[in-house]
Amino acid sequence: MLANLLPGLRDVRAPLSTGCIWLLALWLILEDRVPTPQQAHGVWASLYRLGDLMGPAGVLAAGSFLAYLIGAMLTVRVVTVNAREAPKAARFRNGGTALTPRVSRLAYDDLVSFLRDQERLPRSAPEGTAAMDPERERGERLVVGLAVRDILGETRQLRTKLLIASYDLFNEYDRAVGEAEFRKNVSYALVGLTATLSWLQSPWWALLLLVSGRLYAAGVGSEQAANDVIVQAVVAGLITPLSISGAAGVPAVPTGRSQ
Repeated sequence: MLANLLPGLRDVRAPLSTGCIWLLALWLILEDRVPTPQQAHGVWASLYRLGDLMGPAGVLAAGSFLAYLIGAMLTVRVVTVNAREAPKAARFRNGGTALTPRVSRLAYDDLVSFLRDQERLPRSAPEGTAAMDPERERGERLVVGLAVRDILGETRQLRTKLLIASYDLFNEYDRAVGEAEFRKNVSYALVGLTATLSWLQSPWWALLLLVSGRLYAAGVGSEQAANDVIVQAVVAGLITPLSISGAAGVPAVPTGRSQ
């Protein structure tokens, strides 16, 4: 029963938490403009009367709902690996691979080796052989980058396949995504709260940015862990991207031409 509720709680946790922080920042800014019950008239008087009718529990529930709405509007969804982000994980500079934190180097290298074993990517030239033509080498690097981009670009579809193939592994992926979304969005909200406190109170409140930065780094780590689950599931053969199954072509250099 509890296991079935956890995914739903993860969906609510990020917008509710961030909404509470943004609502606190908004209250600090507008507090001086809110009239007391004795001074209130018009809309403010109506709100005070409504609060009296609802009672403390009702006011708390309404405040929580308002915080959730604010958080839902301002929450930034975690971008795992999609068609726009994947090229950043497949850039080649000076013979190496420049990776973003979204995918670990180990997972990336495992995926490239897997594609080479499937003969969908050219294999590296053996050590001691003649140097490859520079144009040919750049072309093969481009092939590797495009192939990896196409596979990682199917993350949203592959997560559904992972749910069917392995519920436990999907839970691990979903947990990592939930943690990444919670930590990164709370860090964004803390930046707003820090700016508000620094403006209204003292610049020393800017030290809270250290907490925000630490949370953001933890969120990036969780995001990377989620992507690694998808990549390793492909390498293990649990899920098959369309670009491997043949429904969507992956450019490949035949081994006979790599000489």
